[in-house]
Amino acid sequence: MGLICVLLVITVSVHVTVDGVIANPLSNFVTVPNLGPTHPMDNPDWVPPTAPTREKDREYWLTSGQARLRRQLELNEQNINVAKNVIIFLGDGLSIPTLAATRMYMGGEELELSFETFPHTGLAKTYCINYQVSDSACTAAAILTGVKNNYGTIGVSGHVPLRNCPLSLQESNRLTSILKYAQEDGRSTGIVTNTRITHATPAVAYAVSGARYWEDDTELPPGCVDIAMQLVHGDIGTNLTVALGGGSRHFYPTGTLDRNGEPGRRTDGRNLVDEWINDAVARELRAQFVHDRTGLMAIQPELVDRLFGLFSGNHMSYRMLADAQREPSLQEMTIKALEILRRNDRGYVLLVEGGRIDHAHHDNLAKLALDETVELHRAVESTVGQLDESVQETLVLVTADHSHTFTIGGYPVRGNDILSTGDFSRFDRMPFFTLAYANGPSYADHFYENGGRRNPDDMRDRFHDPDFTYPAAVPYEDETHGGDDVAVFAKGPWAHIFSGLYEQHVIGHGLLFAACLGPDTFHQSDACRERLRRGTATPIRGLAQLLVMLMVIVYIRTKTLLLV
Repeated sequence: MGLICVLLVITVSVHVTVDGVIANPLSNFVTVPNLGPTHPMDNPDWVPPTAPTREKDREYWLTSGQARLRRQLELNEQNINVAKNVIIFLGDGLSIPTLAATRMYMGGEELELSFETFPHTGLAKTYCINYQVSDSACTAAAILTGVKNNYGTIGVSGHVPLRNCPLSLQESNRLTSILKYAQEDGRSTGIVTNTRITHATPAVAYAVSGARYWEDDTELPPGCVDIAMQLVHGDIGTNLTVALGGGSRHFYPTGTLDRNGEPGRRTDGRNLVDEWINDAVARELRAQFVHDRTGLMAIQPELVDRLFGLFSGNHMSYRMLADAQREPSLQEMTIKALEILRRNDRGYVLLVEGGRIDHAHHDNLAKLALDETVELHRAVESTVGQLDESVQETLVLVTADHSHTFTIGGYPVRGNDILSTGDFSRFDRMPFFTLAYANGPSYADHFYENGGRRNPDDMRDRFHDPDFTYPAAVPYEDETHGGDDVAVFAKGPWAHIFSGLYEQHVIGHGLLFAACLGPDTFHQSDACRERLRRGTATPIRGLAQLLVMLMVIVYIRTKTLLLV
């Protein structure tokens, strides 16, 4: 009996810390009882939060529900025209929690982003064929070529492992993007991004590479062509009508500076910007290269056949931190591209990437990620507003390539500042942030080395700083992507086919089908077949009409001579 008592005393003493805190297998933070409330809801005088006044009445919800139902019924009409124009907005890392948090960042849980009002919405599965959680290269391949492939590879099939140059050169392994099909059909093509224009997503639109990392020749294996070179001299790149973004360092040689004074990285001594200009002159194209916002805004669309813009050596700046007089916004670049592309009566395909959402998430910079989502929202809103009479023949699709480990959690009250703390932990008697990440470099900013959280109350003066990092549960050098599905929003011809849940590569096939592009073996709509018939019949009809006119003229002249 005495031995048992000794063991019990030892056991209890092991589980009690010097601070009088009883340990628990779940944490170090379980407090001793009877110290008073540790959570606002534990206070007997706690008053639950109140809702906005109008939302307390059942009539508000009945009326708004009926109004939305009528709108849904109106939007149910299907547009089955050929999509002469296709605009693809790709929010890099634009997860569903990011969308929800951005609404709150903009001012209210009930708000809608511009593209969230689109009539048709779906969900896409984002995995690569060899990774559960994808990167931007394999997901862009799914969207732009209709083929899923390996992590990190650009425009090649799954037979090409990452960094394999020889296999990437085999024609049977090379994929064809929607921009190539559009160019073959005589349509204009454009790329707009606020990342490096040689980065993974835009690269898939025009390049083929065994690795997304071969943006210039510094790490390039013998026999392969780097991505920047393919933009200037490649089959698709040389025929791009518009290309706007960052990444000038990959186009200028080492030892030289670009037009913004930033150093180049190429080791082959080639200045690809000069080569682009010289090539355009040789082809007698009216071409303009721009390197800042002033140059871009001065462009007169009717006087330009080709436009190339590089506004930063690396990625373009986060809009919140950018010099707005020097770097154009995503919205400004998109509208300028649209003004040039829509001059082609045959139509166009435009890819727009809001790429810096992803980069902010990687650094656990939630505020910047939400602000970059607002930038994408503005670009989509302005673009749709510019479509005018072409709206019925323009398919606008907004989606993400992949998700992130970004979450919205706790039980914050309605209207709580999304960037602030929103709930309270009874374990460590401290508030915690509504926004958090599963992993990332910010772990040490929020946790002590020996365990336990840092108190968010000590950080209140920094919540709204753009460089404030949000908590990560696992230390990691670079927050990872998430493997969950992403949303797809569509408006215009055949937008309804993007409803439902599907593999991400189905988006690529849907775009080709709607636009009447792709191989002859692909499924085609009746409208597409009619368009193709009109395309071949038009010259014949024109010749027939000319012959009729000539016959009429001859007849009139003959009658006139007879009368004389």
